[in-house]
Amino acid sequence: MIAIERIPAAAAEKAPSLNEKIKREKKELEKLREEIEEKRDKSITIKKREGSVLSQLEEMDRRLRVLQKEAGLIELKTREKDIEMEELSTVIDGLNKEIREKRGAISKRLRTLYQERQTGSLKILSAARDYPDFMRRLHYLKTIARKEGEILSQFKEKQNELEGKNHQVGMVKEQLVQEKETLARKLAEIRSEKRKKDQLLTRVRNEKVFYERALAELDESSMQLQLMIKKLEEQKSRLRQPASGKFSKEKGRLTWPSDGQIVSLFGRQKHPKFDTFIYKKGIEIEPSRGDTVRAVYDGTIIFANWFKGYGMVIIIDHGENYYSLYAHLAKLLVSVGDKVGRSKPIGQIGETGLSQGSSLYFEIRHQGEPLDPLTWLQKKR
Repeated sequence: MIAIERIPAAAAEKAPSLNEKIKREKKELEKLREEIEEKRDKSITIKKREGSVLSQLEEMDRRLRVLQKEAGLIELKTREKDIEMEELSTVIDGLNKEIREKRGAISKRLRTLYQERQTGSLKILSAARDYPDFMRRLHYLKTIARKEGEILSQFKEKQNELEGKNHQVGMVKEQLVQEKETLARKLAEIRSEKRKKDQLLTRVRNEKVFYERALAELDESSMQLQLMIKKLEEQKSRLRQPASGKFSKEKGRLTWPSDGQIVSLFGRQKHPKFDTFIYKKGIEIEPSRGDTVRAVYDGTIIFANWFKGYGMVIIIDHGENYYSLYAHLAKLLVSVGDKVGRSKPIGQIGETGLSQGSSLYFEIRHQGEPLDPLTWLQKKR
C-alpha cells in the first residue's frame, strides 16, 4: 500500500466494527435458517401445520425474520461499500495531487532543457578547473539525470496506480448498485410477507371460527409454557438451589418493561364483536417512544427463543419461583444463562406471534401461575 493511502479517521473507526457486525449477522442468519429447518423436520405434519393458525403465524414470523436479517445484512454490506468508496476517493485525491506535482516538476525541467538547447551540461563540464573538478561535475550531472529518470518512472507508476484505483471505483459502484437492487427486492418480499400475516390476523379478528381456533391454540401454548416453568422449578428443587432474590418484597415497585399505553388488561375480558369471554394472563403495552424492552427486576434468563403464539419470547427467573415473561419481540439482546439487572435492555418490541401492530405482551408468574402485572409494577403518575 502506498504512503498516501490513508483511511479517513471516521472510516477507520467504522470498518473493523462493521466487519465484525457483518460476521455476527451472517452467523445469526445461518442459525435462524437452521432453526427453521429443524422446526420443519419435526413430527408435526404439513396438513396439521397448515390447519393451525398459530403454526402458520410462526412460519410467517420466521420467514419475516429471515428476510429482515437478509435485508439488514445487505444494508451493512452497502455501508461497507460506501466506506470503501470514501477510502478510494481519498487515495485518488492523493494520487492526483502527487501526479500534478510530478507533472509540474517534469514540465519545469523540460522548459529548462529547451532554453539551454541541450548545451547546459557541456557548459558545466567545460567550466571545470581540473580533472578532479571535472569528475565531480560529471557525478553531479549523472545524479541529476538519475533523479530525473526516477521522477519520470514514479510519474508513470502513479498514473498506472490511478488508473487501477479508478477501475476499482467502477467495480465498487457496480457492486453497490447490485446490493441496492437486491435490498429493494428483499424489502418488497418483506412487505408481501407482512401483508399475508396481516390478512391472516384480520381473519382471526373478524371471523369467529378463526378466532376460536387461535384462542384454543393459544390456551394450549399457555399450558405448555406453564409446564415448562414447572419443570424448571422441579429441576432447581432437585439440585437444591436456594430461592435467591427478594422479588416478593418488590410488589408495586417493579420497573416498567416499556414506556407506553396499556391496550389490554389482565383477567377476564369480553370480545367486542363475538360476545365471548377470554382470560388474559398478562397485559399488552403499546410503546409510546422507542422500542426497548427492559428487565423489571434482577434475574437470570431461562428462555430466549420463539414460543408458539407468543412470537419471540424472553423469560427471566427472579428467584422464589417468580418469573417475568416478555413476548411479541422483534429482537433478543440476551441469551439463556445471562444475568440481568433491573432496567437492563433485554430485547426490542416487535409484532411476532398473535400480535397485529407493534406491542409488548408482559406476564408475571409465580410457580407457573399468572399474576396481575399491574399490582406489581410501579404506579404511573
